[in-house]
This record gives sequence, C-alpha cells and structure tokens, in this order.
Amino acid sequence: MYRYKKLMVCLNLDEHDRYLVKYSGFISRMTRSQEVLFVYVYDSFDIPEEIRKIYPQLYSPPEAMVKKQMQKIVAEHFNGHEETAVSFKSMEGPQLGMLISCTKNYDIDLLIVGHHPDDSADFNWLAEKLARKAFCSLLIIPSNTTAYFDKILVAVDFSDHSLNALDVASAFAKAANLDHLYILNNYQVPTEHHKTGKTYEEFAYIMLENAKSRLRLALSKVDLKSVGIKPIFKKDKNVVSSIRNFSESLGDALIVVGARGRSGNIAAILLGSITEGLIRTTHKPLLAVKEKGQGLNILEAFTSQ
Repeated sequence: MYRYKKLMVCLNLDEHDRYLVKYSGFISRMTRSQEVLFVYVYDSFDIPEEIRKIYPQLYSPPEAMVKKQMQKIVAEHFNGHEETAVSFKSMEGPQLGMLISCTKNYDIDLLIVGHHPDDSADFNWLAEKLARKAFCSLLIIPSNTTAYFDKILVAVDFSDHSLNALDVASAFAKAANLDHLYILNNYQVPTEHHKTGKTYEEFAYIMLENAKSRLRLALSKVDLKSVGIKPIFKKDKNVVSSIRNFSESLGDALIVVGARGRSGNIAAILLGSITEGLIRTTHKPLLAVKEKGQGLNILEAFTSQ
C-alpha cells in the first residue's frame, strides 16, 4: 500500500463532511498512511462592495475559524491509524486549481472528495473534473456512505491502466482481509459480425472466449498478493450501467477503475466518460487509480504562468 501514504481530504464544512472524515480514517487504518491533510478551499471571486454591505455573511471566513471547524469535525469523526499524522490547511482561490496544486505541492498519493449522486451536474462538477485532471488517484465518497466495505469490484478492459487498478485493488483486498475480489469485463459483439459468416450467438461466444483469454494473460502480469478472484463477463454496450448494476448486487462494495492521464486519444476519452458516468449515478465509493504524476507536465505549465 505504498501508493497511499499521503492522503488529502477535501472538506466543505457541511453536514456531509462526517462521511468523508470517517472514510478517510478507515483508509488510513487500512493503508497505515503516514499523513492525512484536511483542506478547505473558499472562493476568492470579487463581490461588489455594495453587495458585501447588504450580505456581510459573504465575507470569507477567518482562517482561524475555518481551522477550528475542521479540527472539530475531525476530532469527532476521524479514527485513523495510530501513527498517522493529521494536519489542516485552508486556501483561498478557485477550488479545482487549488486542489490540484496542493496535491502536487504536498506530494499527495490519494485525494478523497465527496459527491451527491443523482444531484445536478453543477453540484458534482468538482469530482468529475478531478477524475479527469488530477494527477494522483482519486477516491470519491457519496453521501451517507458507511466507512466500510467487504467486497471490491474492479472493472477491467485489459489496458495497462486497468491492470494498475487491479494491482491496487488486490492490495486493498489484502489489507482489508478479503479472500477474493470481483473482476468485471464488458464485451460487445461487433456490428459487422455478419460479414464473417457467423451468427450473432456464435460471434458472442468468440468474444467471450477472447475476453477470458485476455484476462488470463492480464493476470499473469499482476501480483494478486494471494487474493482470489471471481471473474464476471457481461455482454453489454452500456458499460456504466453494467458496472453500477453489478456493484449494487454486492452490498457494501468499493468500485475500482483505472484512470488514464489527460490525453486526447479516444480510449482516454471513453474511460473518462465511464468514470464520470459512475460518479453521477453510483451510490458506491469509487476509486479512480492513476499512476502518480500523470498530467504533471500540464499542471506545471498551468501553475508556472
């Protein structure tokens, strides 16, 4: 679990923070993290002076007050590893940019944020943007989530990114004392299958056997750490609903997906759409695994201006 020694938790100073704090404590114990940094970002957009006079509550809260609120909720709900150091930081500025910069400056391994599935896109934009732009792994916790899981579902497409997700998922399973994890692959029948002279059913069988063969090859490249697997193959064009529906059947499950860095290729765009689709609709915790540092060159260019 060396990847996640430094955690960062984005608080909102609202009633949903307790779920984030409790889950971050759970992850801290499981990964034996060295440090958890709790952050709060408040926007610095200019508010006309005449509006400020009418609505003085719009003033940015004093830093000492923010820190006191953060310390209070962490003291009430955080139960991390006994050797985990806890620190606090409040920042003023655009939330997305400040969080990405902070993960770079503090060498964060895992960023933990909350979201509210089925709410408006405006409400959930932060988690979706971070899933695409953050260069470290991202754990997204829906509201009302219990700080616990007894099953892990890994969605794989056999890319190097999904193998990285499988590696991390097996480490999580090992740390959580789970004896197996679920591996889900969605396959499709090519629309032009009839040109081969095969029926739809015949080609569906060919695609299924191909998926099984690719999984065997993928597993030969990953250290599962003695964790067993339960492979699931589904013929479904809607990958998001397939992952969501199967995860719902598992009870207290963690969904793990591999996430590519910021790139313009079609595969990366599709994977980003799948991750964002899960963010919008699933009520399960979602871990988007990235190789640390992905997108860093873009961030350097952004922050150096």
